[in-house]
Amino acid sequence: MIEENMVYTDFADELITTNIKNNEFEHVETKNNHICCNYIKIKADRNGFCKEKGDYVSIECDSLFDHQTRKDMIEAIHDNLIIMTNHMRIKLKKILVVGLGNQFIISDALGPKVIDEILITAHYYKNHKQSELKGTRNVAALAPGVMGQTGLETIQIVKSVVATYKPDLMIVVDALATKNISRINKVVQINNTGIQPGSGIGNFRETFNEKKLHVPVIAVGVATVTSVGAILQECLKDRAILKAEIENVYKDENTRLMVTPKSMDEELKHLIYIMSEGINLFLHPDYLNL
Repeated sequence: MIEENMVYTDFADELITTNIKNNEFEHVETKNNHICCNYIKIKADRNGFCKEKGDYVSIECDSLFDHQTRKDMIEAIHDNLIIMTNHMRIKLKKILVVGLGNQFIISDALGPKVIDEILITAHYYKNHKQSELKGTRNVAALAPGVMGQTGLETIQIVKSVVATYKPDLMIVVDALATKNISRINKVVQINNTGIQPGSGIGNFRETFNEKKLHVPVIAVGVATVTSVGAILQECLKDRAILKAEIENVYKDENTRLMVTPKSMDEELKHLIYIMSEGINLFLHPDYLNL
């Protein structure tokens, strides 16, 4: 058997193993003709997931190229954002949306590209009468780039904006890593515990969470990459190969290389649409339904 911890992943539902005790989590799966949702509640501070205690939901589809599937994905993102914030019991007057990632790298561009499609209103709230903004919320957005572009830890930039804007909620959008090849560009994860940029590829940065930022954080991400190690795992899992030989393979640094499909350019357009539409419906439900 291949050890599960040999391959990085950002998805809670990919970490469920027989080694994790039932009292550490709850798991519910729901399906319709187009999407499958896995709801995981991690109940223990110390747990086999090595993740923060809280709620995680993954929303998965078979194909982005079906209109009804995209519609169902948008509705599921919208509905689960409402569920998450209802559990938080906070008044949503001001919301900051942060798009993490490097817009010049196609597999990491999701966050900044989604920000481009968010309906921003904070500047209008500052300079106009609220009666003219019927049906909207006060929303600001930020695409802070990555350290290689700015020379700064991304969280430091975000902290400065939070201190000035003082949001009631932060939504962080990012590209994630999966260990299941078939899920690339087909699964969205939403959680209320925050996000650690780069954790899915072993490049750990400071965590975006309420403890660090002093504002509730919801993370929304899509699997856009997998590792060479994950591909090897899928290829070798049913093969009669000695465990020692497999472990030697996984010691090779090349197994940590991240890859994305050649269809990424086309699929990214659909992902941006799905994510931005679902988030906009949550941010401005009354305005968009006028």
